[in-house]
Formats: sequence, C-alpha cells, structure tokens
Amino acid sequence: MQINPNMVFRKLSFLALAACILTACQPTRPEASLGAATTVKPVLQDTAGWKIDTLSTGFIRYNYTRYYEPYTSAQIVNVLEVDLASGRYDLVLDNVFPEDSLSSVAEAHQPALAAVNGTYYELVENGQSSSFFKADNEIKTSVTLPTEHKLFWKHEGAFYYDGAKKQMGIAYGDNASYTQMPYANIISGSPMLIYEYKPVGETFAKSEDKPLEQLDYEHPDRHQGVRHPRTAIATVGKNRVLLITVDGRHAGQSAGMSAKELTQFIQKYFNPAYALNLDGGGSTTMWIRGEGVINYPTDNKRFDHYGQRRIRNYIMVTEKSANAASETEK
Repeated sequence: MQINPNMVFRKLSFLALAACILTACQPTRPEASLGAATTVKPVLQDTAGWKIDTLSTGFIRYNYTRYYEPYTSAQIVNVLEVDLASGRYDLVLDNVFPEDSLSSVAEAHQPALAAVNGTYYELVENGQSSSFFKADNEIKTSVTLPTEHKLFWKHEGAFYYDGAKKQMGIAYGDNASYTQMPYANIISGSPMLIYEYKPVGETFAKSEDKPLEQLDYEHPDRHQGVRHPRTAIATVGKNRVLLITVDGRHAGQSAGMSAKELTQFIQKYFNPAYALNLDGGGSTTMWIRGEGVINYPTDNKRFDHYGQRRIRNYIMVTEKSANAASETEK
C-alpha cells in the first residue's frame, strides 16, 4: 500500500495542534504557591466574631472585639500569626536599656513589622531577677532569686528561638536548664498555658479559703487567678508563632482574662501545641508598623492607645531582606 505523504503531514499537524491546545488549557501555578505553604491548615479554628487581616504572605492579624458570652464580659484580643517557614520573617528579642516604650523601640528598628512586650522584668533586692532572658546568644538576665521568694514562680516555662538553626519551641525549665539550652534567644514566662495540647494553665491558680483579692498582689493564685491584661506567645507546628495580647481594666470595653480563661480561649480558637504567658497588666502592648500601638495599654487609665508603660524587653517580628528570603527558600 502506498502512503500519501500529504496525508501523513496533515495528521501530524493535527496531533501537534491538539497537543498545544491541551497544554494551553492546563492550569498554571504561580511559584509563590509552591512548597509546604500550600498545605498549611488555617490556624484560626472558628472565625465567628473575628476580623482577619492578611498583612502580607504568612503574616496575619486576627482581632476579636465583642462581648464574649462564656465569660459574660467584653473582650478585645489581638493575635499575630507569623509563618517563619515563608523565609520572609525573623524574630528579634532584646533588652531595652534604659527603659522605653515599645513603640519608640520598634519605630527605631527599620526592619520591624510588629512587636509585643516581653517577660516579667522585676529586678528586686540587690538586683536579683525573677526571669531568664537570652538574646542573640548572650544571657542578659539569669534567675537569681531564692526559691522561697514570692516572685520565684515567674519563670516556669520559656520560649526559645534560633533562626540560624531553624528551631523554636516552648519548654518547662529553670535557670539551670535554660542556661544549657543551645539556642540564640530564650525568654522565660509563667504560667505555662498549653503544653503538648494540654490546657495546663487552667489549674495553675489554686482555690483559696479567702477572696483572691485579699492575697498579696504577687501571690501566684491572685496574680493569675483574677482578670488582667495579658500577653502570651504560642506555637503552631514547627514554623508558626502566635503573638497574643488581651486588653483589660477597661470596664465595659475589655475586662481582661485570668490565666485559666486565657488558656481556654487560646485553645478554643487556635489550638496551639504550646502556649506561654508573658508579662501582662500595664505592660501589655502590641505594635504594628504603619498603625502604631493597636491595643489599649492601661498606664494612663484611659481607653486609648497612649497608655504605654516603659518596657525592659520585647519580641519583635522583622522583615528579612529579599536576598535573605531567597536563600532561605532554596
């Protein structure tokens, strides 16, 4: 049988055209959507009542401003979610000497995107400290209080972070164990709120025979058993960190939470594996670049954004350079 070359050419041309059409119809996926980020589950478990604002890829602000029925009180809660796996962001922890406001420190730090106040900062008799703080591989403050001191409870757990080693987490410990940790940044706090998904903060403050308000102000049962403004840090998976503030001391606007209430609230809405309470009260402050202080600090006794207390340390979210982000993503 003789083959007609023109017929073969027409068939081949038709097949090539069909292949081109099929290829053109395939969906294209932008490079930014490749990688682990496409499979990350939303961190907020229940969006009812929340305002969600994606500030940039992997950097999300959640705001809850409404009456919270389970606590029969108005609440204002701000949460920043930072995806460190994106390669876009870093965490910076440091002391503030002399003491200054969070906004002043953050605005002077050019790569800063957001910040919250750090941990308990009391330096009591003879300069003794209730907290452990390490920043950029240098121990800034060790726990030097005796075990019987009324402030000794304030370093039950610690958040650790090392960008170079790509490691972070929250762990129980004490001054000796924190000193031995091989991480660049460590900040202690108390109480532990959530540990391995267990709501341990529910039972930190114990019941007393008399009203909690009659105990010494620094007694752990009073300090954590009544409502105050709160600052906390939590981790979701290996790469995402949550910076949390709860406003308080504003009657009818935001009542604040006890450690038990904060534990339950965080677990209900975010279900992190770990969460740690940091310094709260008048120190609770959250700052975002371009907006300034977004919560309602209390030192001026007014419901506005200007009542900042001078802080001694902070946790800051910074933006990496384009080159650094590119290297991280390789």
